[in-house]
Amino acid sequence: DGDSPFVTLGNGVKVKDFRVGTGDASVGPSSKVEIQCSGRLLNLNGVIFYNTKSNNPDGFGAIPLTIELGKGQAVPGLETGLVGMKKGGIRRIIVPQELAYNTFPDLEPKPMNANDQRALDSVAKNPRRDGAILFDVQIERFK
Repeated sequence: DGDSPFVTLGNGVKVKDFRVGTGDASVGPSSKVEIQCSGRLLNLNGVIFYNTKSNNPDGFGAIPLTIELGKGQAVPGLETGLVGMKKGGIRRIIVPQELAYNTFPDLEPKPMNANDQRALDSVAKNPRRDGAILFDVQIERFK
């Protein structure tokens, strides 16, 4: 239910499930996941800097972001927040700046255009701004 509180994980990442998903299997620390996701800059009133829904080159639907967890491909806070999710699950993940782009500027999810990159940089490269990121994630598939 959408009214459940956020749960704070050991590293400071906060997660809240909106839909748990189905099946017995869940994402592990070394799973390969395909996700639909949006990323928002909390310091800029939730400006969206990343959205797989914008990644639709052929008009047949959004291409998911594929990440292999534990390989240093995605910001660590997002990886931590994905662990334990099930197929079809929807989770909101709040990543503190030290586990996001302030420390790991070149990792996924990467903005898809210059405007979104500028918005992200205005927060991540400014020590006076909190670089916390909010991700809304849906698991399409994983193995």
